[in-house]
Amino acid sequence: MHPISLHTIVERIRKTNDACQGLFLVQSSIMIGSVDKITENTTCVANAGTRSYALPVDSQPTETMLQPLLWYPMYVTYSRELTVRDALEKQGVRCFLPMQQKTEQVGKKLVKSEEPIVHNLIFVYSNRDQLRELKMFNRDCRFMQFMSVRPRNDEQSSVVITVPERQMNQFMKAMGVEDTEGRRTYLHYSDYLGREGQRVRFIRGPFEGIEGTIKRIKNNRQMVISLPHVGALAISIPSINDLELI
Repeated sequence: MHPISLHTIVERIRKTNDACQGLFLVQSSIMIGSVDKITENTTCVANAGTRSYALPVDSQPTETMLQPLLWYPMYVTYSRELTVRDALEKQGVRCFLPMQQKTEQVGKKLVKSEEPIVHNLIFVYSNRDQLRELKMFNRDCRFMQFMSVRPRNDEQSSVVITVPERQMNQFMKAMGVEDTEGRRTYLHYSDYLGREGQRVRFIRGPFEGIEGTIKRIKNNRQMVISLPHVGALAISIPSINDLELI
């Protein structure tokens, strides 16, 4: 059976069954392959390792279903980030794998290809329960692991890392720019990169509209988009006139 979206199934039900006109979509970011049960009271649609629901307006969604979607940086073992990305996209789960252009000399030809900008890392927009189910039931997603940080002066507990949506959006936007001048540099995270600084925005050039913080990297001022406890993207600044304070 070819997978179809949950949104499509809900719309078909509403059009063909008057008793189901009150159905509304709670989550539609996964792909499904089968319908377990559909009534005028509850609808439960499921496939390997994931669940989504369409509920009547007067029903109360479960606590799990109300978990917010967040950007989770996931460590990927054995450098299987491309395999994990393909598996997540097949399930309809939003993810981001930062890639970079690579040029190699093969014989007398220059061959261009893409490779991850950093290995063993992928960003997934989901909630924790869905990620656990994907890790448990999807063969290719078992390579993912949550990343965590231990708060200072706390030797017992650790906190799963998430990336604020604002920084994530700026990071993805900056990675989407064709960087012909090689101005981007991915940096491993340090406390220095996470400190507050003067926020600025590019007002011209290929990175126009990108926002970040001014930092001094290797004696040069650069704009830095920090991903807390994960890494950072540094962008060189040709001229201070290319920036505005925000």
